[in-house]
Amino acid sequence: MTQTEFIPNTEAPAAPPADQKSVYVIFNPVSGKSDPEERKKIISDALAAHGYTCQFIATTREQGAKACAEEALAQGADLLAVSGGDGTVMEAMSALVGKDTPIAVFPAGTGNLLSINLGIPTVVPDAVDVALGGHKYALDLARTGDGRYFAIMGGLGMDAQMIADADREAKDKLGKLAYFWAALKNLPRRRARVEITLDDKRPFQRRVKSVLIANMGKITGGIDAMPTASPNDGLLDVGILKAATLGHWASLVGNALLGRAHQDRSLEVYQARKVTVRPRRPQPIEFDGEDAGRTRELTVEIVPHAVQVLIPEDAPGAQEAQDLPPAAVAERTAKRRLLLPLALLLLAVGAALLWRRRKS
Repeated sequence: MTQTEFIPNTEAPAAPPADQKSVYVIFNPVSGKSDPEERKKIISDALAAHGYTCQFIATTREQGAKACAEEALAQGADLLAVSGGDGTVMEAMSALVGKDTPIAVFPAGTGNLLSINLGIPTVVPDAVDVALGGHKYALDLARTGDGRYFAIMGGLGMDAQMIADADREAKDKLGKLAYFWAALKNLPRRRARVEITLDDKRPFQRRVKSVLIANMGKITGGIDAMPTASPNDGLLDVGILKAATLGHWASLVGNALLGRAHQDRSLEVYQARKVTVRPRRPQPIEFDGEDAGRTRELTVEIVPHAVQVLIPEDAPGAQEAQDLPPAAVAERTAKRRLLLPLALLLLAVGAALLWRRRKS
């Protein structure tokens, strides 16, 4: 849940005149590390360049992003934007499920994984361009048994404990490195015994480090942890992570960097519309990078085409515009990502050899 100490105006924002172009912006003042007033000015200036004004509705400890979005809808908003992290965006989205009102994302968090997965620019002026002229993308959402929604990935076990360890204090000090520190800290974590049910099939048991339930595949650093996941195929991708040794982890990380994590022997991948995970003992859970406590049963189902998100016309997240399956796109993207550092390495080696030859 998004919580903040920020004190907004006590009066609800007045609806703009009918002939005035305006965007309602759900604003989390404590997302990321930027100064909230400076972030507001950047958003306002970017919208003004297109002839728009904006109405900010700030989240507070008492009023989260979902309530802010509901307030904006009551004011007659026909476009919502969110300036905050993935948790803030997801809260706002949960108010738009089944509605035609589109949502735009102005990334302001630590990870911004929704933007990374959908190809939304992380620089505000570019994100504003997408908000006002982008492509409406019908995004699937995942819904838990207690009615909570998430867009990217949920998990039970080690990944959830990592999220809990990478708390606000750690992220303020280390930024994205907080997640890598938490991952190293939890590598020795013992595997848990769980029972997994996919759709109406017979349950099966596994000993796992984590069970990942993904609607999108990319995690911190743009690595494809679940390359088969597509955000609008009407399916959940369920990853059963079993890595137990450093060798297993090294293999998995290597394959993930190459966009082939789903081919690693330490990761079983299935697809389903509904999944239920029952651990023998209570396990930590997380949704879209937000700690969600512990549970002895986790049920998640897909809600196809739940919300409309504005993304660039040529965004890689728009899989229906490509002839390749998600896994093939992930592998191709990984090769391109690795090509630049490899080229720089070769240039550095060549320069060193040339310098050495001249010295001799």
